[in-house]
Amino acid sequence: MIAKNQIEILNLFRKDIFLKVSILKIKNNLKKGSYQRVYDAVKDLIKQDILKAETVGKSSQTSLILNQKSISRLAFLDEQEAIQKNIPNFDKITSIKEISNYLIIIAGSYAKGNAKKTSDLDLVIIIPDDKEILKISKLLENLTLLYLPRIHLYVFNNNSFIEMLLSKEENYGKEIFRNHVILKNAYIYYELLKETMERGFRGC
Repeated sequence: MIAKNQIEILNLFRKDIFLKVSILKIKNNLKKGSYQRVYDAVKDLIKQDILKAETVGKSSQTSLILNQKSISRLAFLDEQEAIQKNIPNFDKITSIKEISNYLIIIAGSYAKGNAKKTSDLDLVIIIPDDKEILKISKLLENLTLLYLPRIHLYVFNNNSFIEMLLSKEENYGKEIFRNHVILKNAYIYYELLKETMERGFRGC
């Protein structure tokens, strides 16, 4: 089990994967709890090798270590949050067996929280590089044809998603990075993000 204080702290870093901040600012961002409780929770996460602290000038800055342990925690929190978002056809989408092993993301207005009755549901599927985008797209278009709201489908392979994030140009991959709800297999998202960061990605 993850302690409540640790969940709240991890959520700060989940929302801003590049966050580098002092413990005092973490406490202020949480807007509740004593400094000592936040300090203890941060120190425990550092001991678990999920966060790290480094001296910058005269202050200590805390940041996320993206490794298997932190990816597991972040992925769990993403998928728990998705359940609470009341995404239309959540169960139907996540139970499609043909995409059960792929990264399933909601982007667009439903991810931003400003969807209207007329809004389409932007469904993003990230698939392995050896899978055929066209074949999976056609399959999903047929399976979701009668869904309401209407599905606006995007299918990318792993490498194309990484390349979009690394591009200097604005693109849909960067929009997904900024605003997303991960319905299933969130660990894949963080593994792709980790690879992208290792190749120089610093946010957008």
